Amino acid sequence: MKGFWQRAELIWHVVALTLLSGAFIPLWRNLTFGDPLKRGGDPIQQIVLVAAYSGLLLCWWYRRQMVMAAVKGWLIWLVVGWAIVSVLWSQDSTLTIRRSVTLLLATLYGLFLAVRYPPLTVLRLLGFTMIVILGASLISVALGASWATIDPYYLGSWNGVMVHKNALGRLSVLALLIFGVLFQQTTRPWQVGWAVAGLAGLLLIIGSQSASAIVVLSLVVIAWLMLVLINSLSHQQQLQVAALSLGTAIPVGSLIWFFSAEVAAFLGRDLTLTGRFPLWQTLWSIAWKQSLLGYGFGAFWLESGRMIELDIALMRQRFLWALHAHNGYLDIWLEVGLIGLVLTCILLILALWRSLIQRKQAGSYLYFACLFIIFLLLYNLSEAMLLEGGLAKAIFWILLSWSYFSVTQYTDKQNG
Repeated sequence: MKGFWQRAELIWHVVALTLLSGAFIPLWRNLTFGDPLKRGGDPIQQIVLVAAYSGLLLCWWYRRQMVMAAVKGWLIWLVVGWAIVSVLWSQDSTLTIRRSVTLLLATLYGLFLAVRYPPLTVLRLLGFTMIVILGASLISVALGASWATIDPYYLGSWNGVMVHKNALGRLSVLALLIFGVLFQQTTRPWQVGWAVAGLAGLLLIIGSQSASAIVVLSLVVIAWLMLVLINSLSHQQQLQVAALSLGTAIPVGSLIWFFSAEVAAFLGRDLTLTGRFPLWQTLWSIAWKQSLLGYGFGAFWLESGRMIELDIALMRQRFLWALHAHNGYLDIWLEVGLIGLVLTCILLILALWRSLIQRKQAGSYLYFACLFIIFLLLYNLSEAMLLEGGLAKAIFWILLSWSYFSVTQYTDKQNG
């Protein structure tokens, strides 16, 4: 009987993580009632969120371990706490409270995973979650479902069971990271299965026509190869490789800048990054007006916010397509100010540094933590994926929380 409940618990996690990855529900609600973000929330999605986070009731049985791990990982609570405190100056306190609750739940979920399961078990849960989403997306495209290719601007691009092609692209990149680590950690026939799943993820990236996914995947693969190379070298050789890499990066970067028009054309984009540059320029000036505190967590983009400033109204009229800043760092600045942005960046850098330092001793799960944080750092240059606890992007904050608490626990064990 005990084995039955353990399997049921693991299946629940796969279902919950699938929903918190933004699969199925946001697409269905968008097709049925339009974008819920424009209406300041959606009751159906809120009910699904409650169901997805309901497993946190199990925290009661692991409360002592969770409290100990939470205290050691105090920095992430400082970030979450600052988002919650922003209700004091938020333009819409109700929205800030609601978004803060989901962010808190996502952080607790990551903490629970770090305390409850071994890292390899969590990676397998993530692997099965990605198989469900990617498999359903491939089947929907193969069957010719109209909702699997709905982007009006990029005809024929795949979105599968995700609400947008870019959502499918970034989740496929994440899936490839998970499948790659699992491939290293398992033996046949599991390796064959993870390899096939990886090919499916690669196919979906190509089919999504997401330029961001292609660029980020390429850079993360390079980072992965560099980590493998560095691990086999002495300290002096590592320094030489670092110097060589820097010496190579500067001329390559200069060439990309010089031939930026050709590079953009190759990726099927223009030099404005599909309108992102003009949007960023406009938002930059708006952010400076409340640079330290921001406009309140979750309260900048939703139309129910009481934003009466003329420049914000003009920005919305000019960029009707923009539901977020298309830059995670700028989005955080707008919502929780420079203070929140600095705290978040410190969190990311600290987690990356600790995972880099300990990756040799701890095994492949810290490779994943390291590569995942690199993935986040890169992707947030063109998408907003940080401080998210809702259905669309919660998976990324959950995994960041899990990675941070796991790395922190391992570091403390080594120091102890």
